[in-house]
This record gives sequence, structure tokens and C-alpha cells, in this order.
Amino acid sequence: MQSRIFDKMNQTLIKTWSCNKLSDRAKGQLKYQLWQDNDDQSFGIALSENESSGGFSTELIKVDQIILSLQKLYQSAKPFHAVALKGLFVGKSVNNASFLGAALVDQGVIRLHPQTARLLEVNDEYELWPISFDDVVQQSSSPFESSHDIKPASGKRGPKPKNQQSTQIDDSDALANVGDENAVHQEPI
Repeated sequence: MQSRIFDKMNQTLIKTWSCNKLSDRAKGQLKYQLWQDNDDQSFGIALSENESSGGFSTELIKVDQIILSLQKLYQSAKPFHAVALKGLFVGKSVNNASFLGAALVDQGVIRLHPQTARLLEVNDEYELWPISFDDVVQQSSSPFESSHDIKPASGKRGPKPKNQQSTQIDDSDALANVGDENAVHQEPI
């Protein structure tokens, strides 16, 4: 278990992604965020939103700690349940590990086991995952690239193609998400 991180002070929000949950039966999507430490430039992942019900902790999980956990799982050469990621969290929500698992599947670090439902496997190139953040940081620092300014040939404005829609949130939303990392977020019944 990593040491307690009280909040996201001295961290910069780099990007927010949306992903599906691990279960096909689960409703709604999850949102998770990439944060960068302003001092040592290390990265962290934090769960930020569940579109349906189910509590979770918003605490920052350092990517280095995730890689160490994945290294042990990879070396065992056995499929695993998402609960194997539970030790990364201080918060005790039962959904933490599976929601992080969904984010890691979305990032391509782990994958669903092809034959057995609810089992996961570590991808062979999991250690290269943090290198991909350099591109994400670069893209977030130059948000007005020409590829994002695609307009229809008619000159009329239309909806953006789905692959061009950004899932980033602005700084005011980021500040709203800063708080106690052990806070449990749950929709009212």
C-alpha cells in the first residue's frame, strides 16, 4: 500500500479520460485522470467520476506503484482478478480495484482474459506505459493544434466527429475534484 496522499496539491491535471467498466452488465462509464507532480514530474492516476451508482475513492495512485504491482502480477504469469490491485488504495471502497482495472484496460496496460470472464492479464509491454504520457502532456500543453480545428467543407459548423471530442475538463472542474482522497462518491438513491 502506498503512503497516504492527502490531496492533489502541487499536482497538475493533465487529462481526463472516459472508459467502460469491466463488466458488460455495468451501466454508465467511468472517468479517470492523469495528474503530474509539479516537483518530481512523476505521474498519478485518480478515479474521478462514475456515471452510474457505486462509490469509489478519488485518491491519487502513483503510476510507479501501479507498475510495481503489475510487475509482480506479470512475473506470476497467471491471470488475476481486479481485487489484486486493492493494495494500491488507502480508501476501502469495494469498487476501487475494479474501477482502476477498467482504467488500465482502457490504457492498454492490462487486458481482459480471452477465455475466462472477470480475469485480467498484464500486457507484455506494460513497462512502456508511462512513456506514452509524454505525448499526452505535450498535447495538453498545446490544446489548439490544427488537427482539432477540423470544420465541414460547407463552412457550416457541425458536430465534431466522436474521435475528435475532448474528454478533458477545465481547471474549475479539476478544483472541484480536489479533496479528501478517501472520499466516497456515490449517487443518491
